[in-house]
Amino acid sequence: MKLIFKTKAILVVAFFNSLLLISSLVHAAPGDAVAGKEKAQMCFSCHGENGISIGPSIPNLAAQPALSLSYQLIQFRGEQRKGGGMEGIAQALSDQDIRNIAAYYAALPPPPGKPGNPDLIAIGQKLAGTLYCNSCHGAQLQGQKHIARLAGQWQEYVVTQLKNIRSGARIDMDGTMGSAAKGLSDEDVESLATYAASLN
Repeated sequence: MKLIFKTKAILVVAFFNSLLLISSLVHAAPGDAVAGKEKAQMCFSCHGENGISIGPSIPNLAAQPALSLSYQLIQFRGEQRKGGGMEGIAQALSDQDIRNIAAYYAALPPPPGKPGNPDLIAIGQKLAGTLYCNSCHGAQLQGQKHIARLAGQWQEYVVTQLKNIRSGARIDMDGTMGSAAKGLSDEDVESLATYAASLN
């Protein structure tokens, strides 16, 4: 029982530390996309120079909102989020590096929508409306502020992330996504991901 309380306390402290860092990024000077491209050279082998990743298990970063990218990099750096070796990469980044990389990828053209099963797309669109996904992710799931762009994202990546959020394997810092995902079936997840991937 003590271990559970200790673990929860650590997560709460990490969450508030992340909020403080994010707040400082919001109020800091905007990132420099030119410097960001230079710093992002190490990202190109997986996420691509044009922000289109090398495969469906790695997220596209093109046209992601700068604050959303900053938020994720801060979580990786603080190890509140883990995966793909990103924790080690983010450890080496300063706050300015994060702002610059985020500015670079945010300025790129969005990834194209991907064709998918029309029935799944229709179901996913209906689910997205029912779950009010557009109230946070934008009318066309294009992302906004610190909320990720889902439009044009790889279907496989979205499926994995939704399942991880649903199971608690990926920490949902404010509980919004956890609440939305917990009632989703695997079929719902696949439909939502197929719909998001189809958007441009």
